[in-house]
Amino acid sequence: MQVNIKGHTRNKKSHVNASPTSSTPSTPGSVSLGEDSEPLIYQDRPIGQKAAKERLKHRQGKDKVGEVSVTNLLQQFRDTVVEIEDQKKQDRKIMLEQQAMMIQQSQEKQELDRIEKEEQIMKMDISNLDPISAAYFQNRKLEIMQKRGFDF
Repeated sequence: MQVNIKGHTRNKKSHVNASPTSSTPSTPGSVSLGEDSEPLIYQDRPIGQKAAKERLKHRQGKDKVGEVSVTNLLQQFRDTVVEIEDQKKQDRKIMLEQQAMMIQQSQEKQELDRIEKEEQIMKMDISNLDPISAAYFQNRKLEIMQKRGFDF
């Protein structure tokens, strides 16, 4: 028992186990609230400001470490996205080149087909045809010859 300056007495409170018959073991200075809860531990006094600041600094340090790892993960993600975009651009370029080659091949095939058809017309015997068909194929032969540079 302590005596205050004003003459009041002040008792120091001590907390003991509230339910000694509880099924969960409890430590002195703690209270069990049931089977599923953790025991509450009573301290003689609240945490001091210095200790609270130390805990805060410790937590902030952990947060900074977490921020660094998150930042690294974000940078790796960005790098991966850039690589994927570069690969897509290369794939598109290759696809466009292949399409250009296919178009060129198609045009060359059409030109060969045209030349082949013109040669068939040039080789045609128009002597056995009726006069209208003979005139048509004679004009076609003249057009082909002019296209190839022959003047009549």
